[in-house]
Amino acid sequence: MKSTIEKFKNAFFASCPTGLEAILAQEIKDLGAKEVVLTKGGAHFESYPEIAIKVIMFSGVASRVYKKLYGFEIKVEKDIYYNAKEIKWKSIFNLDQTFRINTIQGKSPEGTKRSKFENSMYLGQLLKDAIADRFREDTKERPYVDKVSPDMSFLMRVEPNDNPHSQKENVTILIDMCGNAVSNRGYRVKSFSAPLRENLAYGILKLAGYDGSQTLVDGMCGSGTFLAEAAIIKYKLPPCFIHLQNHKEFGDELPWAFLDHIYYSKDTYLKENTEKLIEETHKIIDEAFLKMKPEGLYGFDDDEGALEIATYNLKIANLLDAIQLECADITKVSKPNEGGGIFIANPPYGERLGEEEDLQDLYHEVGENLKNNFKDYKAYILTGNLPLLKKISLRTSKKEILYNGNIESRLAEYLLY
Repeated sequence: MKSTIEKFKNAFFASCPTGLEAILAQEIKDLGAKEVVLTKGGAHFESYPEIAIKVIMFSGVASRVYKKLYGFEIKVEKDIYYNAKEIKWKSIFNLDQTFRINTIQGKSPEGTKRSKFENSMYLGQLLKDAIADRFREDTKERPYVDKVSPDMSFLMRVEPNDNPHSQKENVTILIDMCGNAVSNRGYRVKSFSAPLRENLAYGILKLAGYDGSQTLVDGMCGSGTFLAEAAIIKYKLPPCFIHLQNHKEFGDELPWAFLDHIYYSKDTYLKENTEKLIEETHKIIDEAFLKMKPEGLYGFDDDEGALEIATYNLKIANLLDAIQLECADITKVSKPNEGGGIFIANPPYGERLGEEEDLQDLYHEVGENLKNNFKDYKAYILTGNLPLLKKISLRTSKKEILYNGNIESRLAEYLLY
């Protein structure tokens, strides 16, 4: 068959929790990308590779960043094999590097059609076979698959187009530049109950309008994720600061997969630029820690075990000196000083942590406490249980739809006068 394979040059995709796409897009633009297009669960952007590396280091809401490699159209499943076998894979990775393939079948751009192919595992197998067979032709050997911790992780997106008469679907092959998820900051060594992803917590704070200048109260701090992310925002720390510090102080390897990619290792300018960026970022981190004070960030929890975990995690991050923790019940805490601020909480909602009937009183009492003790605050409650949210006898000024893992949730805002 005759195929038309598009080779992407400076095209990337950054993923994020659903509901935070606009924040991600603005971050990417602020870091220097010119062409940014939102889609559900992320943003496509065009830029030089150094901008993509900045997104990995400085984005607060990104989950992963991918470099787009190739794209082509298919009519039937086998077309994946025939197209992918034409790609010179040895220019992308080496025989001594293991690989893995993840496959995502998405909707068409306007959401009108779903992929007609039923077995994503089979689609991934076709790509794997094409890679192995092309390597055999070119080198007489084939690379090995590692499904747990591969050197190279490829993502294949298979998506139909919106033309109702077309049977063709678009395949895009991308390579993960991150390795570990960007959301894995490195401070959450211990967890309590069902903690939020770090980048989701960061995004929620941004949706709440937190910029570091306001007093922030976390009424049920758990393992301390909201507090750590708030400190990152307040002191303008790059979210990767722990990885950079451990690299500098203990010689730990940086976690980013792109460091071992052929396009990176062969680009002297890109390597020098990245090394310079890391050096400059260390200065930003050092300056941020010099400014830290124990003011403006308050965490409460009535579970001493949770506070012990939060204390441990914040100590690992060197953020404990910036945060005040106290054992107290969310239904009884009051604002720590005069004036306004932001109250935030992610109380249990029955899906994973408790039964719904046991939580109705909690939500009602939280609402009463906010009404009585947090005048001039904006309050934000995240929940995956809308009936429980109705137990808070306050009028919501707005609700944002977010996904906590696979759970559709609401971030409810209350203006407390």
